[in-house]
Amino acid sequence: MAFEFIREEITEARYIRNANDTVGRDASDVAESYFEQLLMLQQMRFENPAFAKKYARDTLRNMNFASVKPGATDLHNLASILNNPSKYKGVTGTVKFDEIGFKRYLRDIINGKDSTAMDRTFLMRQQKQLGIDSSFLKAARRVSADYGRSNAGERTALSARMVNSQRVDGKFRSDISKQYMSTVKNKKLVPQDKKLPIWAKAAAGFAAGVALGKMID
Repeated sequence: MAFEFIREEITEARYIRNANDTVGRDASDVAESYFEQLLMLQQMRFENPAFAKKYARDTLRNMNFASVKPGATDLHNLASILNNPSKYKGVTGTVKFDEIGFKRYLRDIINGKDSTAMDRTFLMRQQKQLGIDSSFLKAARRVSADYGRSNAGERTALSARMVNSQRVDGKFRSDISKQYMSTVKNKKLVPQDKKLPIWAKAAAGFAAGVALGKMID
């Protein structure tokens, strides 16, 4: 098997459980982790809407993003750090976090409201305000924001790169990534290939395919 999957329901944060888990992370690191998980949630709206609604509801359960909570989702905790970076030891730097826009986005998911234009605007704004510099995350945002209009090749490449990113940097511990990878497997979004790692083959196609015809960001 290409991946190992842990079959369990969402219960609490696994990536960041408490303030000590933020030590050694600067605001840009936290922002990239938050943005990547946000993009996975966006994709799950289409591939696993039941999970997306539950996760959005769990993320919004505390009604605000004031502090890290052991029983909250990882996305909630990452958002809370970005919203109040000075509260966490080891987190240096600041970014602009759109709490109102984030809450609106989560409520739209919970209510099954789908607006490509609004989602595209929100995700673009988040990218700029958070100072996301990663070419991978920028390309992933383009596909995720227009996921309903994307083609099979773009979805495969996005899924492969996301799975690889999760495995490489340890985000496989997060509550959303386990469910994300399970959905990728169950829906066969990434085909199996023993000759070459799927993410390596998808990487070139992802970078080239997204760039072609979408040169203006």
